[in-house]
Amino acid sequence: MQDNLYSVHKTLVGHTDSISCLQFSPKGHLLASGGDDSQLIIWETSTGTIRHQITTLSPVFAMVWDPRYKSRLFCGCENGKTLLIDRFQGPDHEVLTGTAAPVYALDIDAVTGHLAIGIGSEVHVAQEISGNTFATFTILPKPADLSDMLPDSRVRPRSVHFLKNGTRLVVSYLNHGIICWDLKTRDALWQIIPPLSRRQMYIPVFLHALANIYATSGYAALSHNARYLLVSNMNIGMNLYALGEKEPLQSFLQPTNTGINFPLGVSFLHGGRAVVCGSQTGSVKIWEMLSGEHLQTLEHKGI
Repeated sequence: MQDNLYSVHKTLVGHTDSISCLQFSPKGHLLASGGDDSQLIIWETSTGTIRHQITTLSPVFAMVWDPRYKSRLFCGCENGKTLLIDRFQGPDHEVLTGTAAPVYALDIDAVTGHLAIGIGSEVHVAQEISGNTFATFTILPKPADLSDMLPDSRVRPRSVHFLKNGTRLVVSYLNHGIICWDLKTRDALWQIIPPLSRRQMYIPVFLHALANIYATSGYAALSHNARYLLVSNMNIGMNLYALGEKEPLQSFLQPTNTGINFPLGVSFLHGGRAVVCGSQTGSVKIWEMLSGEHLQTLEHKGI
């Protein structure tokens, strides 16, 4: 694994405000980036040059490439619009959801072609009803109320991942942990509530009833073999779970003591043998997945 350490390949210059999301195309030759400048930029990864630049009229919070097509992707915006971009010609169509709230999470299933959308407090599943026109056909129930366990019980989905050929959807919520939904019955099959790390946080015994032992979740990533789930834990860094198991296999510590409170981006690397997490200070850390060995820290000089 030490032979796969990273160095700077290209510095991509084009956005004029903070970048909110990044995603490689299915074949890896293109990179899409969206930001608070309301720009969606498509980069050529080998040269670092801009191939396409699309104005969305609202900050971009989420995106997903459609694995069934070479040049089709969806982006979710602060103004509540989920836009379909086909052949990089601009926002061709808006997904019909009937909900006006920021879009924080997107995923598309390669088998069914269904699109999952985390929009406001809701999770929608949309399907293509005609050429390039998608519309919501189901909205998942809200998670069980945890107001007695958490000071903030608002429902805020942050990541969505299809499983089992599009029959299930794993949703990571900011305040309600991770839930796997059966899309046919709309039942919750299992739920994970990430714990606080007591090794990292001292809670007096008389405050346990108030503080509880639950942490807020952020973004999540599903391994390529769909066996593991990597979850941003806003109290300690990341937790790694075997899918469906309630206790983490591994925790990866990323200090969160800067007073800035937002979810961190996470992902798998090297076919699932390594994991990566962002930080609130601009650095990126890489660990070996199962052993938890820290492999590398990438510093961001421009933050």
